[in-house]
Amino acid sequence: MKLFRTFLTMAFVYLLSCVIVDAAALHYSAQGVIMGSMIFTAPGGIGVAFNFNLTYLPEVLSFNHGGNQLTALRIETQEDGVLHDWNAAALNAMNGYQRLGAMTANDINLLIADGELRPKNVTISGITSAVGAINFYAESDNKGTVPFSSVNAAILALNPTLFKKFTALFIPTMATLTDYAEILYVDGHNQRWEMEDIRRYSSRFQQVEGIVINNIDGLIKEVKVTCAAQTPAYLLKVNIPEV
Repeated sequence: MKLFRTFLTMAFVYLLSCVIVDAAALHYSAQGVIMGSMIFTAPGGIGVAFNFNLTYLPEVLSFNHGGNQLTALRIETQEDGVLHDWNAAALNAMNGYQRLGAMTANDINLLIADGELRPKNVTISGITSAVGAINFYAESDNKGTVPFSSVNAAILALNPTLFKKFTALFIPTMATLTDYAEILYVDGHNQRWEMEDIRRYSSRFQQVEGIVINNIDGLIKEVKVTCAAQTPAYLLKVNIPEV
């Protein structure tokens, strides 16, 4: 009987240690430290085009541009069509979204799916802006269900612009004092946010502060943005296929 009790105690300690390791792994991933693999090297050069193919869509695409941002980057799949068609400004705006933990200088981390999606027929293409090879990496820490897509938008001067059904809204050149967003939440709460409010609040979900209105949890019903001057905006959305 004593031997049996000893066995049960050892088994319980082993199971408890497994749970602790598992929880630690999830917390590590949640901090944005995701192991990945190099998938392609763009040779670099001023105005030099590149493209490569994958049989899956990763959760995160990352690269380091060495101080010279890409002129353009495009992601499309045979199944979904064009998901992202970024210029340099859009890449800078969306960089680091939902990423916690220190980032190396000139690193670009782009969230493009809620996890790894396979099989997918993926084409990634772009244009480099300077001499120097650029390595691309794919990272995922879970199996995904849907890709994200992005849309460029414009907020006209003194023309309140309404946004609905988005995952995140990026307004990198939103001005202080004159510009603001009125956010209506699904529970009926209405809040006015100025640029500094939005920037400071972003530190709750990403390491590098940005002018980002985050709706990844779906608590925002709509956002009305008013800017004194015409202002570019970038939307990240869950890509829901048409039925």
